[in-house]
Amino acid sequence: MRYPLINIPNVLSVLRGVCAPVFLWAVLTECWVIAFGVTVYAVVSDLIDGPIARRLSQATDLGTRIDHTADFIFSFIGLVSLAIHDGSVVPAALPLLQLCAFLEYTYTGPQSHKSLLPSRLGKYNGISYFVVVATVTTQYTFQLDWIPSDLILGFCWLLVASTVISMIFRIVIRIRDKQNGP
Repeated sequence: MRYPLINIPNVLSVLRGVCAPVFLWAVLTECWVIAFGVTVYAVVSDLIDGPIARRLSQATDLGTRIDHTADFIFSFIGLVSLAIHDGSVVPAALPLLQLCAFLEYTYTGPQSHKSLLPSRLGKYNGISYFVVVATVTTQYTFQLDWIPSDLILGFCWLLVASTVISMIFRIVIRIRDKQNGP
């Protein structure tokens, strides 16, 4: 099967990852409108790249890896940026554990497209990382206090716990699968 020279969904995903340093700069310099715009691009591109890939018959294993990696890069840099800006809202433990989970998820076990399919908990965690970045960024951009910072912090700690649980589940499943053989 021939693939087009330019794969639009992959370009959207790569640009999402490339936007992460822009987000970091925007947060550290408190250019919240830019941070918000970059966040909107990241969320929208993440929502549309998969449907576009399927619609254009451009879905590939490489595209899946690019998408997962771009999601990780943007949400990780986003969480790191926000933790640096205000650790009382986003604890540094969250991006640290997200990094551990991504490395465990990506680099252990068989490396096939099937092995990169997240568990339901892992998928919800991935969405939740974006939700934290988007919520905090939106609040700073529009100077809102619609969700109290204590509630966001509590959600972040809950996400820390669910990230650890997700990693433990994946490790247990991999150990069980190795013991049961092919």
